[in-house]
Amino acid sequence: MQVSKFNAVSILKAFAFWGIFQAIFITGGFTHLFPMLPKWATGILIGSILSSLVMLITWLFLKYDDLTMHDLGLTFNSHSINKFILSLIIGIAFFGLFFLIYYWLTPITVISLDDVDVFKTIVVILLLFIALGVMEEIVFRGYFLKKLDGVIGVRGAIYVTSIAFGLYHGLTFDSITGPAVWGLLYGVLAYWSKGLAVPIGFHVGVNVTQGIFNQKVKWVDGIWSFDIVETITPLTINQVSVALQIFMLAAGIMLIEYYLRVIRPAENE
Repeated sequence: MQVSKFNAVSILKAFAFWGIFQAIFITGGFTHLFPMLPKWATGILIGSILSSLVMLITWLFLKYDDLTMHDLGLTFNSHSINKFILSLIIGIAFFGLFFLIYYWLTPITVISLDDVDVFKTIVVILLLFIALGVMEEIVFRGYFLKKLDGVIGVRGAIYVTSIAFGLYHGLTFDSITGPAVWGLLYGVLAYWSKGLAVPIGFHVGVNVTQGIFNQKVKWVDGIWSFDIVETITPLTINQVSVALQIFMLAAGIMLIEYYLRVIRPAENE
C-alpha cells in the first residue's frame, strides 16, 4: 500500500517530534551537568526541564498542525488531579501485587535497607517519578501517539509508540519485553480516559513501587530490597518473570482490542 504525501508528512512529523526528544535526552545525558547533586535531585531536574521543553516543542508543532492540546489530552480540569491520584494508588497496588507473587512463589525475601529516612525517601521517590513520568507520558502518549493515530490508526499508533518507549529504555531485548509491553497499557489508558492524567498516575505508581523496593537504583535508593534465600519454592524467579511478561502482553493486547471493539464504538453512537 502506497503512503500518500500527506501521510508521509504526518509520519515524518510524528517521528521528528520523537527524534527531537531523543536527541535532547541522549546528547546531554544531563547527569554530568549536575555533578554536585544527588542522583534523585538530578532526575527531578531532568524530568522537570525536559517536560517543559517537550511542552514547548509540542506547542511549536501544533502551530503547524490540525491537532490541538485537547486532542493530545494535555488540557487539565478539576477532575485531572482526582484521576491522577486514583490511578497512582491503583498503579502502586497493581505492581505491588507483582512483587507479592514473587515473594509467595520464588526464593525471594524482603529486607530493610539500613539508615533510611522512610518519610523523606517516600517524598523523594514520589517527586522523582512524577517528574520523570510526566515527561515520558507527554512524549510517548502525546503528540507522537496522536499524530501516528491519524495515519495508521489507534492500534498501530499504540504498538509503534510502545516499541519506541521500550527502545528509549535501552537497545536490549528486555526493553521490548518490559517497558514496551507496559507501554501498551499506558497507551490504551490514554485513549480510554481521553487524557494523560490516568496514564501518568498509573505509570508513576508503577515506578514508585519499584523505587520503594530498590529497583530504580539509577535514580534513588529504596526503603526495602529483595534478597535470595535458600529454600524450596514452587517456581523460579525466571519462570515467574516470563509468566508475568506474557500476562502483561496478553492483557495489553486484549485491552486494546476491547477498547477498539466495544468502548470506542459505544462512544461514537
